[in-house]
Amino acid sequence: MNNTYHYSRRHSISGTGTFVVVLVACIACWIVSYFNSVGYPVYGEVTAPPLWNAICQVLPGKAFTYTIGMLLMFGGAFLLHRANYILVLIREKTLLPFLFYVLFISTNPDFLPLKSTSLGVFCLILAIYQLFTSYHDPYAKSNAYNTALLIGIGSLLWVHILWFIPIFWIGMYNFRTLNIRTFLASLLGVGTVYWFLFAWCVWFRDFTPFTIPFAGLFKIRFLMATGIGLLDWIGIAAVALLTAVSAINIITHEYEDVLRTRQFLSFLIVLSIWAFGLYFLYEQASEEFLETACVPASILIAHFFTVMRGRIVFWTFYATIVLYFILLFLRIWNF
Repeated sequence: MNNTYHYSRRHSISGTGTFVVVLVACIACWIVSYFNSVGYPVYGEVTAPPLWNAICQVLPGKAFTYTIGMLLMFGGAFLLHRANYILVLIREKTLLPFLFYVLFISTNPDFLPLKSTSLGVFCLILAIYQLFTSYHDPYAKSNAYNTALLIGIGSLLWVHILWFIPIFWIGMYNFRTLNIRTFLASLLGVGTVYWFLFAWCVWFRDFTPFTIPFAGLFKIRFLMATGIGLLDWIGIAAVALLTAVSAINIITHEYEDVLRTRQFLSFLIVLSIWAFGLYFLYEQASEEFLETACVPASILIAHFFTVMRGRIVFWTFYATIVLYFILLFLRIWNF
């Protein structure tokens, strides 16, 4: 009887039925947000990179903007799924990384429909995959270059993504790929992007792509709790708590995974801590860092709900999903 319960529980969480229902509900969130114009129109800002401001001016309409935002979300979720499948981040096959990423993005109005971080986070996911595939390869100069190149491209739309480069160097060190050649290759990757940008600035005699974004990069302003509503705090606290519980579970049961998987998950834990820390350091970019934190959090939380068993885990999984849908519609109602 107990074995039957465990089988049905696992099937209902990781099975196709649960995935399809949650996926359809997330698409419905986008549709509801579309008709309520949540986050639309998309505006540029004085302190934003000029490339993002230029994109905002040429977006043809609301339907196109929502479509691009949704495609970037599903593209990022698919990359997380492929990374988990190929690199075996979770020792059991599951669609939960895809599901949680789509859930976190679709149920937060601050991420909809299209933000400067939408493409930046997509580049960050690609960079993580490049880093992981260089595991224990000290000659992986191309991976180091591609990783930094992707971060550099993402910084053209969201300059604060550059703060994640030191974390990638730490990851390279832990994966035994950091040496003078790979370090220089990573610098060259970022330098390639900004070398072309510098040439563009010289040609047009306009250096605002350098001066404006980098001025905000070093402007630290602590997040004020009074500026965030109760519903926002509930959503943030829920994902932070689930991420912390998942991280603790991984650390306390680390020997149940192979060494490579443990190191990959440890990097994601550090990445999530760094993202949540920057969330509180940069009030003007807090939403962007929260969206970035959803990347490692999706895999860590998916790992927890995949490997753990029990009635409490079962109900916590469904309570989490229902909570985020309720928070979205309450925020739309207040909006």
